[in-house]
Order: sequence, then structure tokens, then C-alpha cells
Amino acid sequence: MIGIRLFGPTAVEIDGQLLPGVSVGRRPRQILEILALSAGQPVGKDRLADLLWEGNPPASYAGTLQSYFCLLRRGLRLASGRKSILATPSYGYLLDATQVDVDLMTFRRLTTICLDSNAEQAVGRTVEAMRLVTGDLLASEPYVAWAAEAREVARREVVTACVNGARMANGIGDARRAIGLAHFAIAHDRLCEEAWQHLMRVHWLTGQRGDALRAYAELRDLMLEELGEEPSPESRELYLAILRDNPTGRVDSVAGEGVELRMLLRLLRQTLDATPGVQAPAQDAHLSGVALTVLERSL
Repeated sequence: MIGIRLFGPTAVEIDGQLLPGVSVGRRPRQILEILALSAGQPVGKDRLADLLWEGNPPASYAGTLQSYFCLLRRGLRLASGRKSILATPSYGYLLDATQVDVDLMTFRRLTTICLDSNAEQAVGRTVEAMRLVTGDLLASEPYVAWAAEAREVARREVVTACVNGARMANGIGDARRAIGLAHFAIAHDRLCEEAWQHLMRVHWLTGQRGDALRAYAELRDLMLEELGEEPSPESRELYLAILRDNPTGRVDSVAGEGVELRMLLRLLRQTLDATPGVQAPAQDAHLSGVALTVLERSL
């Protein structure tokens, strides 16, 4: 069995042994990567040439492609022929998906939620899938357009899978995995509000109100810095709900209360800068009411 890793630098394993780098040259390696992205689906010669030479293949590209393909087979110690793992059917080139394990394809299988799966199983598969994400997809190809496009698609898939996993983990009370998956999503998209919301929620549900408020503060700082915008109404309402919630009628702790007070003072100070287009929290009736409640509890 051949294993192909596309997350991080491209690597190949044969029968469990890692090859010492895909030392077959840049073009043969790129052929392997393109075929791995479409494992099980043939790639036409014209399409492959267009990707390799970024829309400007040489006139004699057919013979050049064949020579690169031979180098690739030799480097991977594969036989030739139409039944090879790297086959050359008449319509193009093909990586036989039944004889290879491509980490990206495994990632996608794991993160596809089946209708008969329960939340605990789905969360487990999501965590297993994230173990495959050892770096940016196709890190060996930092500049070529087709790799950048595939990398962005994979990044969005990672974020979406983590957000879904964090939501389900929160639903079954698995705080550890909810936190881990939310952080994993944020690492791949710092402005993913839904991931921040799940992080706030899991801290809140586990009694860590200070950490929940701190998460909102980080989100707000990021959005103001990078977008010049406040968080969405959903994030804001969640933040206000966390502030209002105090089941015991007492402050959680001196440290927790300090976080709340610092947060409110910080929000109020930021409005003094008169950020264009941003509503002053002190003029917001909901936030002002919550602020008064928290301040009264501290007396």
C-alpha cells in the first residue's frame, strides 16, 4: 500500500516506510500531487499540461509529460502498464484510489457525517481527521496557482469540519474536544466567529465565565483591527447572555469578577476613540444595563 501525504510537505510511504523525500524532481512530484488531488479520477493530458506549465505548455509537452511520468514511476518503484497504481489509460493519467491512501481523501471521508452516525462518533471522526492536518496542504508548492486554490479549499473544509465538530461536542458535553476543535478552527481562520462562539459557549457551560468573556474580547479586538467592524449580533448576544448569567446570585470569583469589570471598562474606553461607524457601548441600553448589574454586584 502506498500512502501519499499532501498536508505539509508532500511525502510518500511505501508499505509503511517513508521515502527519503520525493526526490524525483519538481515536475514529476507535481504530477503526483495533481493526480492525488483527483485520486480515482483520470486527469486528461491537456489538463495536466495546462496545470504544470500554468497555461503555457510547450509544443512538445506530450513527450515531456511521458518522460516525467516514467521518472515518477521509477522513483516510487512502480510497474508500468494500464493496471499500474499510476496508470496511463488512453484518456490521460490515473492514480488508482484502491491501491493508495491519500491523506486528503481520508480527511474528507472522516469529516463526511453519515446519517446513521451519532454525535459522539462524529466528533471522534472529526478529531481523527484533524490529526492528518499536519500543515498547510501542498506546502511543497507555495506559489503555483492550482496548489493555492486546492489549499484554500482544504482550509475552508478544515474550518467547517472543526466548527461542526465543536458544535456537536458542546451538545454532548465533551468540553475538552469542543475547546480543541474550536481552537483548531480559529488557528486556520482567526475571524471565524462561529468557532469563537463555540469557544465562548463551552467555557460558559463549564463555569469558566472569565475565559468566555476573554474569548469575546479577543474576537472583538481582531475584528476591529482587521475589518473595522464589531462582532455579529449573534456573538454580541451570546456575550451579553454570559454577562447576565449568575445562577447563584454571587460573583463566580474575585478573578472572574475582575475579568468582567476589566472587559466592561475596556469596551467603554474604546468608545472614547470615536471609531467611525461603531456604536458606543455606553450608549447601548442593553450593554449599559448589564454593566450596571455587574458593577452593582462588585460593591
